Amino acid sequence: MEIVYNDEELKYYMANAVKASQEHPVLVDHYLMGTEVEVDAICDGKDVLIPGIMEHIERAGVHSGDSIAVYPPRSLSPHIIKTIVDFTNKLALGLEVHGMINIQYIVRDEKLYVIEVNPRSSRTVPFISKVTGVSMVDVATKCAMGVSIVDQGLRPG
Repeated sequence: MEIVYNDEELKYYMANAVKASQEHPVLVDHYLMGTEVEVDAICDGKDVLIPGIMEHIERAGVHSGDSIAVYPPRSLSPHIIKTIVDFTNKLALGLEVHGMINIQYIVRDEKLYVIEVNPRSSRTVPFISKVTGVSMVDVATKCAMGVSIVDQGLRPG
């Protein structure tokens, strides 16, 4: 792995450090400065429950396991929050999740970017469960067993 800051450094790395081929592809990421946002949600295959949206304190790029997240978010506009809810619903339903999903986003210049989507629990589940009063593990487990969010007495959204 190499961090490069310009085209010249990238060309040097590609010529001297790796043997790129069909068998050895090279993944190139682009770092975005912005605000990192994290969502833990639950999907039953039809509806999605988003107990809360968390905003990371550190700059984007600090590993989520090493960062601090706050709830509710401090600096997100209503437009971005609506977009996060929309993207979270589309991703959870599109991936046919029956249980938990963790999504990390970057907000930059009032645009939302997806960093990663994990159809599993995350380290923030106990935190968001405690502060919102939604027992996410219990709800997600029942969803995985076929009990809908609505049948559990909760409202999607």
